Amino acid sequence: MLSFYRLITGLCIVLTLMGTARAADEVVPKIAVLDWRAALLGTEQARKEFRSIRESLSQDEQEIRTLADDAKKLQERLKSETENLNADEKRQLSKEVQEKAEEYQFLGQRLQKEQRQRQEVYIRSVRPQLDEAIRQVIEAKKIDLLLDRQAVTFVSKRMDITEDVITHLNGMQSSDSRSE
Repeated sequence: MLSFYRLITGLCIVLTLMGTARAADEVVPKIAVLDWRAALLGTEQARKEFRSIRESLSQDEQEIRTLADDAKKLQERLKSETENLNADEKRQLSKEVQEKAEEYQFLGQRLQKEQRQRQEVYIRSVRPQLDEAIRQVIEAKKIDLLLDRQAVTFVSKRMDITEDVITHLNGMQSSDSRSE
């Protein structure tokens, strides 16, 4: 529902600008769209940073996979030996499976939270550069109105400046890393 209202608002703005432009010597405003998230995460630096985050958390991921394997083995043992186990042994084995499952879930959530937090720190640190790259692309292309790609149902590829912003941001980031 929110997207519908965003779309209607965007269309109203576009129509208003076009009407104003036609009244003023038939100059049509230049409109573009940008996928902010794709622009931010599409850079070489972002790929390296996210790869680094995954690698730094790989030991935790391995621990989680080991827990999942252990729980699966316990479940298989419980199924295959159910006839040979007494009630106490079945209960104990079921308890172990439950504990492994709970630990797996806890560690998985903790890992996801840590990964999200590290990604957010990166995103916050790069946001000023993204804003500057967007401003420079807008000026270079003489764009009058920039819409969020998520608010638009359809847009021609020629109106999408996401790749231009990524290219510009990559250039900014590579020159920053050279000057360090």
